[in-house]
Amino acid sequence: MILRAFFIQKNIIYSDMRRKKRGHSKAKKHKFNGIEFASGLELYCYQALKRAKIPAHYEGKTFELLPAFKYPGTLMDRGTTKGAKCFKEKSSHVRSISYTPDFINLDKGFIIETKGFRNESFPMRFKLFKWYLFKNGFDYDLYIPSTKAEVDATIKKIIERDGIL
Repeated sequence: MILRAFFIQKNIIYSDMRRKKRGHSKAKKHKFNGIEFASGLELYCYQALKRAKIPAHYEGKTFELLPAFKYPGTLMDRGTTKGAKCFKEKSSHVRSISYTPDFINLDKGFIIETKGFRNESFPMRFKLFKWYLFKNGFDYDLYIPSTKAEVDATIKKIIERDGIL
């Protein structure tokens, strides 16, 4: 649906064309070799790693960045009671924050996270992940390709780094 609005400023007519906002479309799942990938880019990366004979595990390890805990104080927040909005006391249990990279090979020292679309939580979660690696003394190479060309460049970089040619 197109909405048109006209406004006049200093004898000039401006047309403001606005389109109805659409939400972000979800990545289509793909199945290959009995593995269900969350996106086509993940599948492409998996196939590129296999072609290059670089061993990597798909979603092979989950890192707990922040453990679950119970907040000792009172937490008051918006909520609903019997369908009505209200301001009420909420549970003080805080869930853990974990992170599962797309491809990982800790023996070769690399982690690949394919990201076609970077949602609003990704920068913070990835920053926490890097802090976790730093705090625990891990020195892995991190790659975040967003396109097929960047996946190819990542594979090339890993091959050059390991001298696999």
